[in-house]
Amino acid sequence: MNEPHPTRQRLLEQGLLICREQGLRGLKVRELAAAAGVNLGSFVYHFGNREQFLDELVELWYAPLFAALSQTTQAHDHDSPRQRLEAVLEQLIALVAANAPFVSQLLADTLAGETAARRFALKLPWRHPRLILQLIADAQRAGELVQDDPRHLMMFLMLALGMPMLLAAGPLRDCSWLPDAAQPLIARMADPATARQRLRWAIQGLPPAASHPAPSAQGVLS
Repeated sequence: MNEPHPTRQRLLEQGLLICREQGLRGLKVRELAAAAGVNLGSFVYHFGNREQFLDELVELWYAPLFAALSQTTQAHDHDSPRQRLEAVLEQLIALVAANAPFVSQLLADTLAGETAARRFALKLPWRHPRLILQLIADAQRAGELVQDDPRHLMMFLMLALGMPMLLAAGPLRDCSWLPDAAQPLIARMADPATARQRLRWAIQGLPPAASHPAPSAQGVLS
């Protein structure tokens, strides 16, 4: 495998630093080039334009995370479907904790209309959300989770696990205006151990006692 060109690598690394603090919407090509110590011509030579650069930047950040989740799934192949789902969700908690500032900025980028963020969001359902939906459907077929729409279960789990961490890393990062009594709660929102506790509560809240038939996995995942 060829090593990336050092100028290209420097631009991508500097771009990640900028986007963690300011989001994709805060990245200006001239400022990026200056921070990386390269001229604009080098940027155009390696990436063409800002949109192509941002597409590559987001993929560079996301691809290893998705690979880690896929590897966790394979590593727990001999566990029960529910255990495999829990292992992947625990891995997801760790990844969100390690990347919360970038994820929070990317969500804000998407809501703000940043085109690169929206392109990424439109492709995302076919990656780790699809993987999690498949794991939920497997656990349902094994009689280990409630029989309901897997998409509803995934939304419940994602909101319970990841959203508090993203709020703590984003809108509530500067919470000095809040009462002192709120600070410990915000710290717990960002704490991976607390998120794992929420995972246990969430899974316990989805017992296999059926109330609504779940759609087939084929229908949900197609």
